[in-house]
Amino acid sequence: MKRVETYGKIFGGLCCLILLILPESLNWISYGFFGIILLTVGIPHGAIDHLTSDPLINKSGLIRFVLLYLLLIFLYLVCWFFFPLTALVLFIVMSAYHFGQTHFLGVKAPRILDIILYLSRGSFFLALILFGNLKETAVILDDIVKIQLTESQSIGIISILFLSTVAIQVYLGIKIRKKDILELSLLGGLLYYSPLLVGFITYFGFWHALPSMIEEYAYLKRIPDYSTFRKFFIQLLPFTLISLVGIALILLIGQHYLETSQLILIFFIMISLISFPHIIYMDRFLRKST
Repeated sequence: MKRVETYGKIFGGLCCLILLILPESLNWISYGFFGIILLTVGIPHGAIDHLTSDPLINKSGLIRFVLLYLLLIFLYLVCWFFFPLTALVLFIVMSAYHFGQTHFLGVKAPRILDIILYLSRGSFFLALILFGNLKETAVILDDIVKIQLTESQSIGIISILFLSTVAIQVYLGIKIRKKDILELSLLGGLLYYSPLLVGFITYFGFWHALPSMIEEYAYLKRIPDYSTFRKFFIQLLPFTLISLVGIALILLIGQHYLETSQLILIFFIMISLISFPHIIYMDRFLRKST
């Protein structure tokens, strides 16, 4: 399965590079790429949290799980409604931790201190994506916060985050692998210069969702009900379809009343809502399985 991850990342990186040099008249290809990756690995990798939590879950257990999941989504939605800036900061911090954790799958790190490691690595890559497209990021977040950073200031923040994440990894005694060097340099440069949506979906899809899904499959395939990829794929479908239908309906309605930047913000808010409980359950799963 490691080959699948490696080939997937190579494919994702090449697609990102091609989309980076495409003329603006072909932007529709970028949106198509975004949609395909979101459909195939982005949403599905979080659609089996109930199984990674309890592979032998029964009907009553599933009902309790879904109710708790929906409660967490509702609580975070309330936070977005009354305290949007707090909700935004929480989403960025959660995402940084969640994404950073995926860079160190299978790597033993000291408990508690590993939180700082994951946060630093994820923050670095998110900063590359957001600050590399500072004007676009500022427009999308304009209804929540006014971003007034200069390009030199954003580069300064990225540099500090880079030095911090490398220093933390060295301090914790975790070897700097070739993989780390390639990600911090080649991937970092690619994400910084890529359009916002392209950079985000490349990183989210191939450096987070795909490795996470491989980890989930490796865990579940030892159980007869999920022992083949076909059986595993079938388990992904129900909650994936529910999530996609819900997001699609809201966006279809929203396009009649909102501008493009506002639609993108609404989309990311919806992603944050389903991400909140997913991050909690995925962290528990990864800590249990390593």
